Amino acid sequence: MTQRTSLERNRKIMISAGEVSGDAHGRYLVRELKKLDPDIYFFGLGSEKLLSEGVDVKFDITRRGSIGIFEALPNIVPIYFTYRKMVDLLKQERPDLVLLIDSQGINMPLARAAKKLGIKTVYYIAPQEWLWGTKKGIHKVVSTIDKIIAIFEKEKDVYSLAGGNVFYCGHPLLDIVKPEKGRDETRKELLGRTDGLVVAICPGSRTQEIKGLLPILLKAGELIQQQLPDARFLIPAASTEVIKRIFDLIGDFRPKAVVGNTYDILNAADLAICASGTINLEASILGTPNIMVYKLNPLTYFVGKYILKIGEKLPFYSMPNMLLEEAVLPELVMDQAEPKRIAAEAVLILKNAARQEKMKQAFGRLKQKLGEPGAIARAAKAILS
Repeated sequence: MTQRTSLERNRKIMISAGEVSGDAHGRYLVRELKKLDPDIYFFGLGSEKLLSEGVDVKFDITRRGSIGIFEALPNIVPIYFTYRKMVDLLKQERPDLVLLIDSQGINMPLARAAKKLGIKTVYYIAPQEWLWGTKKGIHKVVSTIDKIIAIFEKEKDVYSLAGGNVFYCGHPLLDIVKPEKGRDETRKELLGRTDGLVVAICPGSRTQEIKGLLPILLKAGELIQQQLPDARFLIPAASTEVIKRIFDLIGDFRPKAVVGNTYDILNAADLAICASGTINLEASILGTPNIMVYKLNPLTYFVGKYILKIGEKLPFYSMPNMLLEEAVLPELVMDQAEPKRIAAEAVLILKNAARQEKMKQAFGRLKQKLGEPGAIARAAKAILS
């Protein structure tokens, strides 16, 4: 009881991070916030990474993460019940601030609940309405959120123009994406050799992605190895939970799967074959040529393309290509995301040194578009202000 009373005298921040990537970003942000105020009590929604930083994680829905309308249907009920529990916790704890990280599906309703209770909200890794949404969606974000921490310049511009309270900090990946070991050291440790070609297979962290994409990527890996026999393959896994799902799907073709070495693996690889997402940006920051691969439920794809007309708003699917406004890395989506096509693209890149160099030069320009290092510290200061 004495300890709890002490906590109540300190500032309290509720965190809501519903996916693996948000949990990871939250860890670094909490670390910076604690440097500014070590006595803040953090609690809420998260997983392994936030727990490791001392956050009082009450609920974990990271395994429920999905992309797409129809893909999300099986998870709606459990996520809704978690949302209700978060609202009850909000009323019980009355935090000084609600810090929302990514996960628009649960975080925007939670922000509205906080607003009704008069509790301030900050959104870090905010909804991408600025990128592919509507004016109505943009208005909902700026009218609901008290402060948006923008990680892209265009994000800042769009939300500011719509009347939002926006602070631009730059992209946190510039602070985060740092290998712990050298390229040869990683190769020696994980593969027992430093020579030869290394391909990273990155199926994502969501259950939907792993089940749908990993078998395709593994088959592509087999085809690559048939043409390039000296190639070796590594799979970086975001968490122990993710690696369990990966091992369930690995068959006769057995790349080495490793937890927690993502940046070391990407840095050691000659090529990364990735599910669409942050991993493409991470690989690009490290200067590693990469291929984006993705499959959606056909109904989701139909709605996005023909009803929401996302293709008319976005000429590309991957963030590196969007930011560079050119097709630097291959994007294989839907019917194109099949083993033969993936393997063919991979072999073309691995055999063409000039193409690899061109991609690396483009990635250098990309880093300049992401701002300056120190983004997470700037974000922490803006939040506590």
